[in-house]
Amino acid sequence: MAPPADELDDDLADVNRCLQGDSAALARLRDHCHPSLLNILLSRGANRTEAEDLLADLWFDCVPGSDDKPSLLEKFSGKSKLLGWLSTVATRRWIDIKRRQSRLISRDETEDQGEAGENEPARAGLTRDDALTELLRGSLQRAFARCSAEVLVLLRLRYIHNLSQRELVRMLGWHESKISRLLSGALEDIQTATLSELKRRDPWLNLTWEDLLGLCDILGAGFL
Repeated sequence: MAPPADELDDDLADVNRCLQGDSAALARLRDHCHPSLLNILLSRGANRTEAEDLLADLWFDCVPGSDDKPSLLEKFSGKSKLLGWLSTVATRRWIDIKRRQSRLISRDETEDQGEAGENEPARAGLTRDDALTELLRGSLQRAFARCSAEVLVLLRLRYIHNLSQRELVRMLGWHESKISRLLSGALEDIQTATLSELKRRDPWLNLTWEDLLGLCDILGAGFL
């Protein structure tokens, strides 16, 4: 459910004050959001030092600067709650840090063995967005690949072609309860399989389904 419009308006007003150089407004924003963001990062697997260091950089990036260093808050669109948006940004940065660390460890191990890493050529030159997109897309694709052809057709008709369940009943000749059961079961299976695949690919990563959706939203239309 979308947040109330007045709450979104309040968030936009707070952001605008920060962007106009109101240091007190930025301090209030930090005091309000910092504890929640800290707890979120701790729940994602960061230790307290890692979480505090990441948030220190995040708040520094929120300070309005020159044209060469625009404030991070300029990217806030106001389509979601500010705390949720900051949570997604912080989670994304945490993923970036851990993936860089994982690649460094992998490269060190490969160099010790004196041979090229199996996946290194494919990953060479990937930007941060590319690497994260690769992780999320690959995990989702693996989850969808586990669905039956029947379920995939049903999902496409419902969520891509926007047919209602009643329209699906008339089209397929199934009972509405069967369609509802198949759809809800498929969505649950996709969520579970996607998060399991993420954990398999990056064991340190602790994401919820809402985290994943937020990251996909930040990556934009190019994700799919």
